[in-house]
Amino acid sequence: MISSLQGTIGHLGADRLTLVVSGVGFSIQITSRHSAKLALGQEILIQTKLVVREDDLSLFGFQTNHEAELFDLLCGVNGIGPKLAMTTLSGLTGELLVNAINSQDENAFRAIPGIGPKTAKLVLITLSGKVGLSSSVRVNENVLQAMLQLGGDELASRKLLSSLDQSLSESALLKQALAELGRSKLIS
Repeated sequence: MISSLQGTIGHLGADRLTLVVSGVGFSIQITSRHSAKLALGQEILIQTKLVVREDDLSLFGFQTNHEAELFDLLCGVNGIGPKLAMTTLSGLTGELLVNAINSQDENAFRAIPGIGPKTAKLVLITLSGKVGLSSSVRVNENVLQAMLQLGGDELASRKLLSSLDQSLSESALLKQALAELGRSKLIS
């Protein structure tokens, strides 16, 4: 319906902004993380989702299309409405959300206000396999496979990988992992 808007920020709150487009102000709910990156009077292009309810039309805004897609997926989970989906996206970046789903990390969701143990489990069950692996998860899996092919113990290799700098490239991470393997003699 309304997939994006471009205009000037006329009002900026902690979780809402008014975007002035050709003289018309659109009230858009955003995440607190997104709000912190914006300034009053700034010209922006924002991805949006219009949620139509029986008695309400609400516009939700996102920094990227990926974030908007995650919002749609979260809203598809039984018990999670648009407001709780926005709270979730405020608490977890897109990459952290994808990583939590792919690694079945229930605790990441339980840290979000409004999500209890049952809802966290439901999110993981519902969205499992629906989000692609993030680049850091793919890198870790590739490095893990290389370590296992060299005869590394799986549990020890996973533990070692989790202790390494995740911002490294795949080749640098593999190099660092192999150096640690050599020191600790995890390869039998």
